[in-house]
Amino acid sequence: MTTPAALDMFFAPESVAIIGASTNPGKVGYGIIHNMLSFGYAGEVYPVNPHARELLGRRCYPSVLDIPGEVALAVIVVPAAAVVEVLLQCAAKGVRGAVIISASC
Repeated sequence: MTTPAALDMFFAPESVAIIGASTNPGKVGYGIIHNMLSFGYAGEVYPVNPHARELLGRRCYPSVLDIPGEVALAVIVVPAAAVVEVLLQCAAKGVRGAVIISASC
């Protein structure tokens, strides 16, 4: 079964930015990138964390705007208060889809 082209950005993205990627194995932002890499995601994975240089062998970027390539999907794992700013940055970057995993704490 194939997905409609409009949903490809969610189900078959060519590249994914994990905004809020964490170096702490107990955090959701670590688990998402770890799972993507461990289970064979074939596209580009861009960890975004302004306080880290590298995560699981991948270069970290301080912002989605600093990623040199195109980003098809952003997985946003930041506190709720930061989501709007991150979405604005994603729009400026031309990201076509976003998944938000957030809380108010």
